[in-house]
Amino acid sequence: MPIPAIKTATKDVIQRIGGYEAAASITRVGKSSLNDYGNRNSPLIVPVDVAIVLDCCAQHPIILSAMAHAEGYALVPIHFGEGHIPKDMADFTDKASQAIQRGFEALEDRKVDVHEAHELVRCMGDVIRVAEHIRGSMGKIISENKPCLVDAPVAGAA
Repeated sequence: MPIPAIKTATKDVIQRIGGYEAAASITRVGKSSLNDYGNRNSPLIVPVDVAIVLDCCAQHPIILSAMAHAEGYALVPIHFGEGHIPKDMADFTDKASQAIQRGFEALEDRKVDVHEAHELVRCMGDVIRVAEHIRGSMGKIISENKPCLVDAPVAGAA
């Protein structure tokens, strides 16, 4: 189990936000508990609610990414900024996530039946449609030889 990676991520976040005292001032736990969460010789792991607070303060999901990876998952942002390109990217992420989820659901019983195949084809069609739209937007930027400005995402927005 990749516990060491979660402990390393916890230590990294605590360092990034200014140390144990700073981390203790924003979480429900004290410095000694925070130290245990990053100590590979301690059996304690940072609780999810504390990880969320720490990651939010660090402005990046470092601990939660390590936790997701430990379970075989990866985090994907749901907000990329303002404008049509970030909206399209969020839509692509959503459609691709749905397609992957339906694929895993179809494979749970180790066979893909006709209904599941139809659902997967529909989901993949959604992914392709959004991808083609994004490709068109990128093609326009390339053909016009000028960048498309995108407003940055709002910190903490979802």
